[in-house]
Amino acid sequence: MTIGTQTVTGLAVGASATRTFSWNTTGVAVGGHTLVATHSLSDTNAANNRGTANVVVNAPVTDVAVTSISAPSSVTQGSTAAIGVTVQNVGGQNVSATFNVVLTDATAGVTIETQTVTGLAIGASATRSFNWTTAGAALGGHTLVASQSLSDDNAANNQSSVTVSVTPTPADLALASITAPSQVTQGDTAAVVVTVQNVGGSDVTSSFDVVLTDATAGNAVIGTQTITGLANGASATRTFNWATGGAAISGHILTATQKLADNNPSNNAASVAITVTSPSLHVGNLNGVAASNGNTWTATVQITVHDWRHNLVTGATVQGTWNGTGPNATCTTTAGGNGVCSVVLASIPNSTKAVSFAVTGMTLAGYTYKSSANHDPDGSSNGFSITVKR
Repeated sequence: MTIGTQTVTGLAVGASATRTFSWNTTGVAVGGHTLVATHSLSDTNAANNRGTANVVVNAPVTDVAVTSISAPSSVTQGSTAAIGVTVQNVGGQNVSATFNVVLTDATAGVTIETQTVTGLAIGASATRSFNWTTAGAALGGHTLVASQSLSDDNAANNQSSVTVSVTPTPADLALASITAPSQVTQGDTAAVVVTVQNVGGSDVTSSFDVVLTDATAGNAVIGTQTITGLANGASATRTFNWATGGAAISGHILTATQKLADNNPSNNAASVAITVTSPSLHVGNLNGVAASNGNTWTATVQITVHDWRHNLVTGATVQGTWNGTGPNATCTTTAGGNGVCSVVLASIPNSTKAVSFAVTGMTLAGYTYKSSANHDPDGSSNGFSITVKR
């Protein structure tokens, strides 16, 4: 059978010309074939008008190759690495059989994952994605090998490999919690409890500071405490005692910050809100005393003033009213009076058997009067008013 015909448009003396023929061997019998090339010019020497070549036609081969494997050059221990593997039918026959693509960690001697390819046409390719979880992988380089399981005519290209380095998880110290009372009286001490936890993947062996600041007061430092390292997953708690004597009476935002430079600064600080309230005053006791003056008598009421801690208070001015309508009376506690002052109603007719006195207010710079805290330990009054009998 004729494979092909091509034309040469003349040749000068000594010149030559080359023609290339493409022989499509589809349907050609397997085995040896003699190809004969001839030219059609009638010349004086027919003996050299042809040439031959022997070609052996082989049966088409089956060949599925692992053509590529893609992976990150390094991965943090504990994270998941995406590995892409591509196989291609580079043979001369369609592959209709199902075969596996297997990814192994040759360094650890373990199979990572197996996935299936359901056949490949000639020249076609398929890509499979593998997720390698490195939680238990040793630190260092790992050789990952991708192989295809089909028995074909060329085993040399049935696998490919890549090296991935497993690196330590960076340190990550988190300000796990901060707790404090929602409010505190100015002058009292508030306990602020701060917990730091190592949420990274490696131990922290160096010491680091935890600093508590008052953002409301221009980030003034309340205190600094040191933690001498933290194992992976461990936590440490520190208590800061905030003395509020000089703190403004308002809401305060206290922020705790761990100072180790780590891989995740977003969790290095946490805050809590505390309201500092003004110190308060209240009635600590009411005592009434009657004194006879012949045709009249005198009523004296002694008022004891306490602060919120029930300490005696000096310099507090007490306002009150006799008998509900008047007269009004005031007194101021003095240092010598041990937090006690007295109001007196004189010249009371003997026909008046009893009088009453009610506290209506109490003042001292920097303090508020908290009437709900009024009390009388000996029970001679209700802490708000008292009756004095002749």
